[in-house]
Amino acid sequence: MDMSQYRNLFLSEAREYLKTINETVVSLEDAPSERSAIDALFRGAHSLKGMAASMEYGDVVVVAHSMEDLMLLVREGKLAFDAGVADLLLEGTDLIEAMLDDLEQERETRRPPGDYAQRLAAYTAGQGKAQQQPVSQQQPQPVSQAQQAGAPGAPAQPGVPQPGVSQPEHPAPPQPAHPEAAKGGEQSVELSTVRVRTELLDHLINLTGELVTNKNRLLNVGRELESPRLNDAVSETAKLLRALHDEVMKVRLMPFDAICDRFQRSVRALAKRSGKELHFELVGREIGLDRGILEQLTDPLNHILRNAVDHGLEGSAERLAAGKPARGVVRLAVTRDRDRVHITVSDDGRGMEPQAMIEAAIRKQLISEEEAALLSPRQALMLACIPGFSTAKEVTDVSGRGVGMDAVNASIQKLGGSLSIESEPGTGSKFTLMVPMTIAIIHALVVQCGKVKGAVPVTAVQRTVELRREQVETVGRRQVFQMDGEAIQLLSLNRVLGLPIGRFSNGIVPAFVTEARGRRVGLVVDRFLGQHELFVKPLGRPLAKLKGVAGGATLGDGEIVTILDLSDLL
Repeated sequence: MDMSQYRNLFLSEAREYLKTINETVVSLEDAPSERSAIDALFRGAHSLKGMAASMEYGDVVVVAHSMEDLMLLVREGKLAFDAGVADLLLEGTDLIEAMLDDLEQERETRRPPGDYAQRLAAYTAGQGKAQQQPVSQQQPQPVSQAQQAGAPGAPAQPGVPQPGVSQPEHPAPPQPAHPEAAKGGEQSVELSTVRVRTELLDHLINLTGELVTNKNRLLNVGRELESPRLNDAVSETAKLLRALHDEVMKVRLMPFDAICDRFQRSVRALAKRSGKELHFELVGREIGLDRGILEQLTDPLNHILRNAVDHGLEGSAERLAAGKPARGVVRLAVTRDRDRVHITVSDDGRGMEPQAMIEAAIRKQLISEEEAALLSPRQALMLACIPGFSTAKEVTDVSGRGVGMDAVNASIQKLGGSLSIESEPGTGSKFTLMVPMTIAIIHALVVQCGKVKGAVPVTAVQRTVELRREQVETVGRRQVFQMDGEAIQLLSLNRVLGLPIGRFSNGIVPAFVTEARGRRVGLVVDRFLGQHELFVKPLGRPLAKLKGVAGGATLGDGEIVTILDLSDLL
């Protein structure tokens, strides 16, 4: 029988099993005697083996079978679940993931290392002899990293492969890793699930975006004709279109949980390598974000988490000397605020000292003493986002080279989001990323600069101001104005874009406040043209290579407007 037609289904379901196994392994390090999680691990490995056998993927079967044998010993109480077992299981999932990648790319599948099964057998033989009591009676062992969320592993459900039962050709997908995400309690039943190719979803959002553009044209026509009936019809169509857009975006949303296993593995590995004890908490993993945004959040968040472990948290001895528990806490929390998502990484480590950061920036000649005198504590903390800045006393392979946070900040700003930093010396630090739920259809502030109209995502605009000339001060060679107790430097967006400087005969200077290189700045424009709902389209070559250009959009009158990438421009 030709099984190639089922390959994509196998790859999708196998990766779901691997994700569940990874999360469960990490959670078990915090509660190694949790019976339901142990059962879930065994079932996961058993199901993977059966699926791979039905597809005749022998290499995957070898690794999954070895993992199943290992978990059988743990399940029967003949072997304690400890860091060694966790390492072997995670190594096995990495091997299988590599094989799945090869299958997906239609490459020759790499064979597992010849010593994996032997090392696993040797480990079980050596550890099993020392095991005298059932796992359920053991005391939890100290661990270096753990996960807050409950371990997967509810009682076996119909369709989930069990030991000694022959496997169907298409096994059921793994049970949810987090039952609380299913609303309505244990009796809640998912009525239907349909797998849709991402290309179809992209096409659907493109069509919706074109409808948004056409709606703007109709609004313009209605204003020109001054027809109440047409205006009413267009207004009603706009409401229906907004509802359609919201539903389309729900289809594109993916739970934050989709990328959580990468963070758990990364934090666990770094804590183990650095010899630090920590508890890793994950909150809000059910919050949904647009698939395109979610994919671009992995690297920035991974960097912040690694910094929290390597640079933020103290070692156990230093924590005890400071009156803290030996075990530190790193927390990743996700919350939703209307059409924006807040992602916070916090730790209870040594914190950051604003004055020390200012001194380090002066020493590295990143800012002058004149600029330093104008910085508020908040602005001082944001110095961490300036390229080349670092206060690390030594360079490691994780941090201390003065790179990373500037790239993190730039990545978030490219998504139309922002980064804020809070810290209390001796207490800990908190990094908050604020990103939109979607980037395909945006609300933007349209501004006029000379003969050019530019659009700035409203998520990147902190405030718009109209300044009187007497509100603008000159400090050295810079012009600033006061806002919220901070001196905000003024820059001309016309000058940044290489356009003639505007003149303000009425004495009112329009500007909007944004963030650049970790500090708030005011960008002066010729005038504001209001907020617009825009469908962003990527630009082709050679325009796509222009500095500071994130795409284009069409206004209601048919005029093309450029979407500005302020992080790149500034």
